[in-house]
Amino acid sequence: MIKKISLALLSLFVVLGASLVFRAQTMPSLQPEGVAPVSIMVDEAAALQRFAGAIRIPTISHEESENTDTTQFLALHAYFEETYPLVHEHLAREIVGGLSLLYTWQGTQRDLEPVVLMAHQDVVPVIPGTEEDWSHPPFAGVIADGFVWGRGTMDDKVGVVSILEAIEALLAEGFQPRRTHYLAFGHDEEVGGARGASAIADLLATREVEPYAYVIDEGGLVARGMVPGLDGAVALIGTAEKGYVNLELLVEGDGGHSSTPPESTNIGILAAAISRVEETPFPAHLEGPALESFAYIGAEIGFLPRVVFANLWLFGPLVKRLMLMDPSSASSLRTTTAVTIVEGGVKANVLPIRARAVVNHRIRPGETISSVLERVREVVDDDRVQVQVFGDWSADPSPVSDASGAPFQMLARTIMQVVPEDDVIVAPYVVPGGTDAKYYSGRSRHVFRFLPTPMESDALQRIHGTNERMSTEGFVTSIKFFQQLIRNSDGL
Repeated sequence: MIKKISLALLSLFVVLGASLVFRAQTMPSLQPEGVAPVSIMVDEAAALQRFAGAIRIPTISHEESENTDTTQFLALHAYFEETYPLVHEHLAREIVGGLSLLYTWQGTQRDLEPVVLMAHQDVVPVIPGTEEDWSHPPFAGVIADGFVWGRGTMDDKVGVVSILEAIEALLAEGFQPRRTHYLAFGHDEEVGGARGASAIADLLATREVEPYAYVIDEGGLVARGMVPGLDGAVALIGTAEKGYVNLELLVEGDGGHSSTPPESTNIGILAAAISRVEETPFPAHLEGPALESFAYIGAEIGFLPRVVFANLWLFGPLVKRLMLMDPSSASSLRTTTAVTIVEGGVKANVLPIRARAVVNHRIRPGETISSVLERVREVVDDDRVQVQVFGDWSADPSPVSDASGAPFQMLARTIMQVVPEDDVIVAPYVVPGGTDAKYYSGRSRHVFRFLPTPMESDALQRIHGTNERMSTEGFVTSIKFFQQLIRNSDGL
């Protein structure tokens, strides 16, 4: 009897193993086929100098709009007008929302759906006191060691300048697109984009130019050495972005002298609530764009990892557990929670009447601001703690754009044509941060977030951080990318 059971189990394992291997071997590639690189000439030295010139103009966004130095944005507008004369001769330029720029490049066939190319002019401030930590001054626009250094080189003047460089070059060749192209350069993306990108999207809606063939903004990148088991580069195209909401935890009650404290102080009550929130993370889900990423990457990866990706019905829990061990991959699976502000007492011997914390949530597709608020209230589970939405700006996650449609495939082909790596592959993913592209959700089924700029693992720390820099190779590739993208868009 035992022998029969053993043979049955052995047969089961053999069949299971054969099934796993078969699924791995027959996992279909989702990469475009027959794509050859294209040769695009760029005057690199001159383009880099123009890029550096834009970095030297400190177009800093502030939460309080009255603190924004409008003269710097106007200086950047004047710089663009002087630096890109053909763009300003052939494209119509409008100022929207006070400081945002909308350019219209009229196509020859007005019945074709238009394209929106997005980027933003504004940058975040440099944290006071950290200026000396920079290898080069943050607004000096230094070109050194294969990089352009400074605030905005990665986020996101590289997008603005790359688009203008590409179109200036195309105009010099006499190129005229069949599709109308709108260039939407917001001025307040770093504080939500409500006055800039939102106003541009609404203005275009009043002109009834929707739907769009596609919309593309920042958010994706070319990841090198960031995917275990894959030696080459992965071009991660954002097909969705997470939502955003700040929740305030507020405790108010009696104060008094610290010599006669109550059993639970307001700060103690708040601290307990914070602990419950941090110790009860949102559930992780292996679905949506995260699952799509595995389908695109899995067929191109080494055999053993491919066995895993081809059989997520079995290995899904293991993959999820491994991804949750790393904050960057964990963020793609769940709504994240980050306590960013805590305020309480003002004197060592005085019990504070009021204690508060602000908790930032980046909301995964499938959840909403309302569901996040409801869950946090359930987790806190304390009537003494008020939980409410904080701040002037929040947003639900974007819809997930179609990765199987013609615009995504055209975008993938364009990437393969211009990115230097011969073995680059493309894959959809969820952008963990917010972009101005969210204002086009519902206006197009094809809203993407991507720039072909290379990112090593340590580069992610430089975005909004010290020593922000862009490789000269990445900047030049971005120019080539937009040139080829505009050409390829005519064939959609």
